[in-house]
Amino acid sequence: MDVRFLCDRNLGKLAKWLRILGYDTLWDRRDTDQGFLRKAGREGRIALTRKRNLGGGGSGRLIVVRADRIEGQIGEILEALAMKPDPKDRMTLCLRCNAMLEAVTKEEVEGAVPDHVYQNNTYFRKCPICGRIYWPGTHARNVEEFLKMRIPTRPL
Repeated sequence: MDVRFLCDRNLGKLAKWLRILGYDTLWDRRDTDQGFLRKAGREGRIALTRKRNLGGGGSGRLIVVRADRIEGQIGEILEALAMKPDPKDRMTLCLRCNAMLEAVTKEEVEGAVPDHVYQNNTYFRKCPICGRIYWPGTHARNVEEFLKMRIPTRPL
């Protein structure tokens, strides 16, 4: 299921977490209005908003997110769309740009990451747009712990 999202200005944290889960998610910081809905429709994205009075007007799907905290928001979206994120898709998108990360060699990141990161890691990925470099450090472990408590695992 190729699900893509467009989050409104009030859902920046949700946009980040949907990217962590591997979902193509844009975050629109402009006013949430009919233009927002039209953009979602044109791009085949599900519009996510906190704005309860935003009526139709777009050709796509709209979900009004009611939960205040990120834990509830993630659960709300997954339940509304009957989605079970695949763990292999996690941490594959740039959290800043939403671009697909590309594997790079350790030598390519020498001098671009802290020395202790370079010495203790062998696997790195880089955003082809913003150049941000990612590696499986404590952040990745913390993300997995957070998700383990909030997202059901995919049945075997």
